[in-house]
Amino acid sequence: MTDTLRQHSQDAADTGGRRRTRGLLLLAVCAVVVGVGVLGLTRVLADDTGPGSAAPPSPSPATPMGGSITVSGSGVGTLAFGTDAEEVVAVLTERLGDPDRRNGPQRYFRIRGSEGWFEDAADPISPSWHYPVTSQTCWDALCVIFGGDQPQTLQLRGWVLAGEPTQETGVDVRLAGSGVGLGDPWRRLHAAYPGTTINGGEGASLTVRDTPWSGIFDGVGEWRLSGQWDFTHPNHAPAGSRLIRLSGGDGPEPGCC
Repeated sequence: MTDTLRQHSQDAADTGGRRRTRGLLLLAVCAVVVGVGVLGLTRVLADDTGPGSAAPPSPSPATPMGGSITVSGSGVGTLAFGTDAEEVVAVLTERLGDPDRRNGPQRYFRIRGSEGWFEDAADPISPSWHYPVTSQTCWDALCVIFGGDQPQTLQLRGWVLAGEPTQETGVDVRLAGSGVGLGDPWRRLHAAYPGTTINGGEGASLTVRDTPWSGIFDGVGEWRLSGQWDFTHPNHAPAGSRLIRLSGGDGPEPGCC
């Protein structure tokens, strides 16, 4: 090989070596840039979930039921019968927490030859009362009943407090002036209201008569006790009888029993 050819070969080798070196350096620089970019993105994402970031709003938890209130023959707490439904629900929700049941508004029907408004247009002994529209909102054992001519004009008409004596209610509801409540024995009720008497209801149920105010009949009684009625001792409450139902005001009542 001549000196000239050797020189060309050497120059070509040097040029290729320099190109490979530059290529390797470029790849290394790109790798560093990509790594820095990923690290920066990771830090940005981490910063977005940090204490100073605006996290997506979480749904507001329901207010648990609790608190206490009194009921009477004129209303619920300071809310008299005739108070607008919207105000009643707002006040009781603030006092007792969010209600756990709502029924209605429901429209009732006229039946030819009968007075009042009926739940079933074809059944004259279905629950009926004085208003064409009704609804009900409940806080555990306490249900308040609304009635009116239109869903937008409903007003407080009555209340029902019902539950077995072993049931733990989420709210503490007592009769105004006496403190009597669900689960209390007959003797405490009778001591608070000496005019009350015992009588029998549908299925030999125990009912309380001569109550201090009118209530809502459920097919058995307006106020009721646990246990069975003994027809041989019609005015006697057996040992262990406790209050399982109290009511006041007005509400739909069945036409039977």
